Amino acid sequence: MSYLDVPRLTFTGFFQADVSTINNGTGYYDNDAFKPEFQQLGFDGSWNPEGTAIFRLVECTVTGARLGDRDITDRAQDPVIGMALENADDRVFGKLVDLDPQQQMVSQIWGMRLRLTDGVERALFAGDYAPAAFINLWRRQQRGVQGDQTLAAVYQSVLRNVVWQGRSPSKVLEALQRASEQDALSINMNVYGFGRNPAIPRYTMGRVAGVIGPYRAGEPKHFVLGRQIVAQQIFDSSAPLAAKNGVFTFQCKVHADRKTVTADFGNCLRIVDADGALVDVGPLVLAVSKVPVDSVLTSVAADQVAVLGNVSYRDAYWYKSTAGVQEFDYSADPWSVAHIGERPLLLLSPQPDNAYKVLVQESLGGLYVRADEYVYRLEPDATGEVALHVTSFGAPLETEIALSANVGAMGGGGGPPPPPNVTIPDIATPDSGVSYPDSIKSGPDGKAVLKVKAGRFDPPKPRGYIAGQLYGIGYQLAQQPAQTISNFWNFITVFVYSPTRPAPQPTWLADIQPILLQYGNLYPIMSKHLVRLGDYDSVVAHLDILRLAFALPIGDPNHMPVTRDLSDGDRALILTWMATRGADGLPLKGQPPSPAALEAVRPQPAAAVPPVAVDLAPELRRGKTGVITEYLARRQMKGKP
Repeated sequence: MSYLDVPRLTFTGFFQADVSTINNGTGYYDNDAFKPEFQQLGFDGSWNPEGTAIFRLVECTVTGARLGDRDITDRAQDPVIGMALENADDRVFGKLVDLDPQQQMVSQIWGMRLRLTDGVERALFAGDYAPAAFINLWRRQQRGVQGDQTLAAVYQSVLRNVVWQGRSPSKVLEALQRASEQDALSINMNVYGFGRNPAIPRYTMGRVAGVIGPYRAGEPKHFVLGRQIVAQQIFDSSAPLAAKNGVFTFQCKVHADRKTVTADFGNCLRIVDADGALVDVGPLVLAVSKVPVDSVLTSVAADQVAVLGNVSYRDAYWYKSTAGVQEFDYSADPWSVAHIGERPLLLLSPQPDNAYKVLVQESLGGLYVRADEYVYRLEPDATGEVALHVTSFGAPLETEIALSANVGAMGGGGGPPPPPNVTIPDIATPDSGVSYPDSIKSGPDGKAVLKVKAGRFDPPKPRGYIAGQLYGIGYQLAQQPAQTISNFWNFITVFVYSPTRPAPQPTWLADIQPILLQYGNLYPIMSKHLVRLGDYDSVVAHLDILRLAFALPIGDPNHMPVTRDLSDGDRALILTWMATRGADGLPLKGQPPSPAALEAVRPQPAAAVPPVAVDLAPELRRGKTGVITEYLARRQMKGKP
C-alpha cells in the first residue's frame, strides 16, 4: 500500500529550504585559495551564504481526503479537514542536505519529524521522515523569475516510528491507522515555486502539495510499485528540463479488487507561476490502449482506446484538495476489467475527427525497473545493498538487469567559476573506487539486490581538496523495446569516503584544523554566529557542544557536520582529539608543520577537467539551474544532442 491507496489525506502549504550557497562551488573547498569575500552576500552571485540548511513545513493544513469510494473536502464530512501538519515541537527542524558540490541533484531531507494536530491534541500522529532525495526534477513553471523557481520535483518517502495518540472523531484517521503496517505511513510531496530572491517575501520558501497514505511491509518506500508513465525530457538550451508535449513523468496504481486506477498528476502538469495555478491545455483523458503498443505513439483513433475518464485538473479546488491524485473507476467497462493488466495507460488530448493526441504513455511493454533508494554513502571497503524492483504492467517480473557506469548530470564545477589556479576535479576516478557486477537477476517477486563494494583510495583524496569521490551506476533491463524512454533521473549515486590517516594522538594543527577550517569556510553561519571552526581557542571554548554534535547519529537533525559528508573515520578522529588532553588539560594543539611537510601532504587531484563557460547571470549559477546549464554545455562539447 502507498499514498495512492485509501484512506489518504492531502495537505498543502509552504516549505522552507534555507540552504547555504557557499558549498556549491568546488573551488571554495580549497582552504589555501579561500578568501573571506567568498562568504559575502552577492559575491559572484551568492544569494544565501549564511543559510542554516533547515528544511521545514510552514502553514500546511489538511485540505482533502479519500475514504472508501468518496472524496472528502469539507470539515463537516470529516474533522481531519483543516488539521495542521506541523514540524516536531520537541526538537529542531530537519535539514536539507546536498551530497556533494558535484552532485547537487539529490538534495535529501534528514532529521525531519512531522506531526498532525487538531489544535487540541499535541499530535494525533507523529513520525520520523525517512531520509529521501528529490526526483523527477523538471521545468514546470511557465512564467515568473527564471532559474530554480521554475523547477519542480517530488519527495517520496515514509514516516517511520509513527506514534498514534490522543482522541479524534475522524474516520479517515481511524481507517489510516488500521490500514498501515510497521508503524509507518507513506508520504509524497510535490515541491515547486521556490523563492530564492532575497527581495521577495517568500525568500527561501516554496509551495508544497502532498499526500499521506498507508504503508505496507515489503513495499518500496520511495516510489509506487505500480504503473509508470515515462515522459521524454528535453535537454537543450532553449528548454532545459522541459517535457515533451508539456506533460512529465507520473505514476499510477491499478486496484484490481476495487476496479479503479489511481493516478498521481501532482508533478506532471505545468503551472502558470509560483502560485501553482495549472496551465489550461484543454480536456485531458486517461485511457487504456486496446491494441498492443511496441513503439512511442503520437496519436490514436478513438476506437483504439478505452477511456477511463477526464482528468479534473481544470476544477477550481481540484489540485488543492487532491494534490493531483485522482481515482478512475473502470468497473462498468468489461473490456477494461479484462485487459487493463496487460495494455498500457495513455494520457490523451482529444482532437478533431474522433482522434486523440498521445501526450505521454506507459513504459513500453509495461516494463520498468527502479532502485528504491538511489543515494548511497559508503565507507572504505564497505558494501552497500541496493534494492531494485522490476515490473511488467505493475506485476513483478523475473528478468535480468544490466548495470553500467552512468553519472547523469554529475561533475563540473557545481557553481561559480573556481578561483585562479584552482582546478575542477574529475569524478568517477579511479575506477577501483567502486565495484559491482555487470548484471543481476530479479526473482519471482520482481526484486533484486545489487551489492556495491567501495574501494580504498590511495592516495586517499582522488579529488584533492574535496574528500571522497562520486560514482554513478545506471541500470536497465537487459532486454527491452528499442524505443524505450528512460527516466534521466533513474540512476544510483554512490559517494565513497576517503580513508582517514591514522593518528593515535591527533593534534589540532596537523589533523583537525584542515577538516574544521573547511567547514567554517563553507558554512559561515557557524563561524560567524557560534564558533570559529578554524580557530583552536574558539573550538576549545565550545568543546562540550561540539563533542555532542559530532557524536550524534547521522539521522539526528543536530548531527554535525550538517552536510553529512564527513566519514566515520574523520568524525572518530575529531572525537579522539577532543578526548586526548595534554599537560594543560586541553586537546593537543601540536606544532605548525614546516612548509616542506605541508607541501608533501597537500592533496592533489589525480585528474582535473577544464571549466566550462555557461551563459548565466552569476546568481543563477548557484543552484540546480546552473548545474543543468553546465551539464548541457559539457554535452555540447562532446557533440551530444
